[in-house]
Amino acid sequence: MKATNIIALIALIFCLNSSAQQSGAPPAIFKADSEILAELDEAARNSTSAAGVSVTISPGISVRRRMSSVPQYSVVHPHSVEIYRILEGSGILVTGGLLIPPLAEQTSDDLMRTLHGIEGGLPRRVREGDILVLQPGTPHWFSSIDGDSITYMESRVRVTTAPIRYQ
Repeated sequence: MKATNIIALIALIFCLNSSAQQSGAPPAIFKADSEILAELDEAARNSTSAAGVSVTISPGISVRRRMSSVPQYSVVHPHSVEIYRILEGSGILVTGGLLIPPLAEQTSDDLMRTLHGIEGGLPRRVREGDILVLQPGTPHWFSSIDGDSITYMESRVRVTTAPIRYQ
C-alpha cells in the first residue's frame, strides 16, 4: 500500500512539473516609450503637484516627471531604497543633510516631506544617463530643474520595517 502511494505521489509530481514546464514563465512587462511619454504629457497638462507626475510600469517601478514651474518637495523615505536613472533633462539634486521644518502632513509611514528644502546636503548636477541610489532615510530634493522638466525612472523598494531616520 505504501509503495502504491509513493508511486502515485511521484507520478503526480512528474505531471505537475511537466505541466509547469510546458506553460513557461510569463512574458516581460512592457510599456513602449511613446505610451509612457503620452501618459506623462497628459498627466502634466493638469498637474501642479510638487511631487510631479508618474506612470507606473509595475509595482515599485515608475517613470516620474517633475516640472520646474512648481515648488519641489524635499523628501525622505525612511523604509525604502530608491534608484533613479535620469532619462531626460537636467538639474541640481541635493542629497543628505536634514529636511528643513516645518514638515508637511505625513501621508504614509514611508514618506516625510517639506517644501522648505534641505540643510547641509550635497548638491549635484544630474543629467540624462546619470544613476543615483538613495539609501533609506536619505533626504533628497531637486533644488532646481533646467528647462521645463526632468524625467527619470524610479525604482523604490521597501527594505526595512524599522524606519531609518537621521532627522
